This record gives sequence, C-alpha cells and structure tokens, in this order.
Amino acid sequence: MVKISVVDVSKKRKMDLRLLYGISYGHTWFGRWDYKFCHGSFGVTKEKYEQALQILSTLELNNIIQDLKNCSIKKTISRYRDLSDTQLATIRDLFRFMISLKFRTPQIKDSKPKPRLTSINKSTMKEKQARCRKFSNLAAKLDSRWHVRRLEHVAKVVVDALKEKKSENRNGMSRQEVRDTARQHIGDTGLIDYVLKSMNNVIVGSYVVRRAVNSTTGVLEYSLQDTLENITQEPEETDRVDSVIPKYKTGSGSDVYRDLTFLYYHLLLNSDSDVVVFAVRTVLDSKNFSKEWPFQDDADEYLRFICRVIPLVTTELNLETGLYKRKNSVGEELVVPLHATVHDLKAAAEAAMRDTYCIMENLKVREIVELEGVDEDEVIFGALESGSEISVRGSGVDLLTTSDLNYEGGADNWVVNCKCGAMDDDGERMVACDLCEVWQHTRCSGIDDSEVVPPLFMCYKCCDSIGPHMKHDGTGFTDWMMMPVVTNAHSNLFY
Repeated sequence: MVKISVVDVSKKRKMDLRLLYGISYGHTWFGRWDYKFCHGSFGVTKEKYEQALQILSTLELNNIIQDLKNCSIKKTISRYRDLSDTQLATIRDLFRFMISLKFRTPQIKDSKPKPRLTSINKSTMKEKQARCRKFSNLAAKLDSRWHVRRLEHVAKVVVDALKEKKSENRNGMSRQEVRDTARQHIGDTGLIDYVLKSMNNVIVGSYVVRRAVNSTTGVLEYSLQDTLENITQEPEETDRVDSVIPKYKTGSGSDVYRDLTFLYYHLLLNSDSDVVVFAVRTVLDSKNFSKEWPFQDDADEYLRFICRVIPLVTTELNLETGLYKRKNSVGEELVVPLHATVHDLKAAAEAAMRDTYCIMENLKVREIVELEGVDEDEVIFGALESGSEISVRGSGVDLLTTSDLNYEGGADNWVVNCKCGAMDDDGERMVACDLCEVWQHTRCSGIDDSEVVPPLFMCYKCCDSIGPHMKHDGTGFTDWMMMPVVTNAHSNLFY
C-alpha cells in the first residue's frame, strides 16, 4: 500500500481551513484530492473527529440567532439568508453559501477614469443595461418540473404582493417577506423559491419586477416598476435564460471573506457553548491527513508480494540497541514473473530493499520464512499465494554506523503514554518524566506552549506512586521539592 501524508495547517485570513472546510463540506481542504483523516493529536481518534464535525455542521441558525445578544452577528446572518435562493438552516449551509458566493461575486477593477454622467444619462444607461423579457417566455424555456401555468401563477402572486406594498409607499420587499406572503396562497415553498430565483428584470403583465441589494441595509429586495417606458426588451427568440439570473452582490464596499471571518471568530472560536468549544478544539487538533493507494494484485502474468526484512543480528546487539522492540521495516512490493524461482524472489527482495533504504545497501537475503526448506531452483508458483505478505531474513543491514537513519525519529526507543490517550508521537510538544522516562504532552501536563519545561519533571503517575500526600500541579513540582536537582540530558528535550 502506498500512502502519502500531509499536515494541514493552511489558513485563509487567519481562518484554519481544516475547520472552515470541515464544517462546510465535511472534509478538509485536501479532501478534494481524497485525503482523509489519518490520526489526530492529543488522543483524537477518527470517531471523535467525525463526531466533532457533525456537532459543528448541524448547529441551527435559528437557535444561534435566538441565543445571541450581538446584533451585528444577527444582521450578518440575516443578510446572507436573504441573499440565498434556498433556505439556510444550519451553519454548514451558511458557510458553504458564503464560500460559493465569494467566487460568484465579480471583482471589477477599472483604473480608467469614467466620464461624469448627468442624472438623466445615468437613468438611461441603467435602463439600457437592464434588458427585460416577458416572464411567460422565460418560463416556457426553463427546464422545470412544474408546468408553465403554475410558474406564471406564482409570478402573478408575487406581483400582487409587491403592488400591495407599493401602495403603502414602500419601495421594495425582502426576499423573505415576498416568500412569506406568497406562502399564504401557495403551499409549495420549493415552487416559490424556484420562481423567485428567476424573477429579475422580468415583465409580468404591465409591471417590471426588479431585484437589487439595498445599499443602506445590505438586504436583497424585490421592487415593482409600473411602466414599460424606456425598457429595452430582449428579442423573443433569445435562448439566454441565464440573463435573468442575478449576479450576486453583497452591497457597496462589503467583503464576503470579512463577514466570513467575523462569523468564524464569534460563532466558533469565541463561542459561549462548552460543546462547541470542545468540538472546535478536536477539529483543530486533527492536522494529519493521508491518501492511500491500496495494494492490488492484478490478474496478469506476474506474481506480487509485500516483503518485510528481519535482520540477522546477535542477541547482544539487540539488547544494546533496543532495536528488538522496534517494528520491522515498511513492506515493499515485489513483482516477479509466474515462472520465478526462490532464487529469483530473493534477488528481487534484495534489489527492492537496496534501492529504497540506506541501511540495506549491502543486504544479502539468506532465506524466505514462508519458503523455509524449499530449494533455490524451485518455482514459487503454487507455493506462495500472489498478493500475500512474506518475510525474509538477511545479513548486511547496517544497524550501528548509520543509526540516525534506521528509523524515523532516530534509534532511541521512545515510550509515549499520555493521559489524553496518545500512545505514539503525534508531532505535538512533549516532555519526559525524569523517573519513568515516559513521554507525555506538555499541554496535558499543565505546561503552556509559551512556558519553559521545568528542570525536573514528574508525571502524575509517579507522583501518585511515591505518596498519596504529593500533589501534581502540572509542572512536576511538589511542596517538598525545594532543593536543587540535577537535570537529566533528555528532560528538557521537546518537539
């Protein structure tokens, strides 16, 4: 199996993308390339990671708004809910819409000075740019599951609602207001949303329905124009159905990423909910993701095996280096023809290991464990199942002169056993107990990342074993430890 790992610490405007994209899409930013959870820090497992994402992504906006006292947050959420053509129910819906909205918002920069226009010219230019078409013609060309007559009926209901508001000297209605009014006459909310999405610069009867963002409130509003003068209609034969689909704008001078950062900070990082805080911490403690290509044994004229090496070393060398406790090398794939012999398989194992590992440049394979007692000239077809794992014993593996290259992290035999559940090096800062020499996270031991590791550190287990009267204060010091101590060389090492 081939596996590539990445450490995702990518950010956008101080937002951790593994948290933002995890809530929005259920996977990290690397998930688009099939990178999945590998392992977490501080004892975070795949199940805890997925549970944390589930908790955060299903937070309901209505409950958030109800519990909030910050009016700015409420207005920001309401503004984007009004902009959306679909209902935004959860924080996942909101974040996903805002991310997509960022890419749909045109960023137009023109350094050329524009001629000054009079109010009449500006009005004329706006009317020429806003090309209109009859809604009946548009509805006939839409690929809709609803009949054209039903679409036209909804459009008429919307116009009647706008007419009633206009009689009250109101210039426009928000999308939510139009939707709520239409629901009094039409029960299918999906049908209403579909029609509202298409109603911009369209002619219904003797009225023109416009849609624009209010520059003062930043809310998307529908308005009615009761005259067709100076309105340029598109040709009836046009097929440009998308001409009535609006270009999303969030208002003058607004920034989607600025609003997204604002909500990210207040709803997640500065939340008053202990559950949200814990879930956010869990996701942020998950930085390691990997993509795997599983081992495949194709049905062809070749045999494939996963090979591991068992060095032929003396018991004294094992005890001296402690390597007898370490895991064997990562398996390497061997490919040999169907007629290959035991000798050919040994030669393939030697070549693969020599080309891959520095310490095996002089490897000489003596035997194949699964073929012990089989002659060198015997064909392996039928004796070994293709796709299985084999182990070979050999000499010439350099375990001393290049000890720093033997294993990732060096030749030392580290033991990790932290109270958070971590049993292996996860890349986070650690400290070793000066009594039991077991490593644990500094954060879990009460040592802040900004603090220096104390010259003498005792883990909570050793403190408890020495005496029940001793109290572990996170630094490893107790009340009776007042005399100077000799610091071991490794006690101040940390990642």
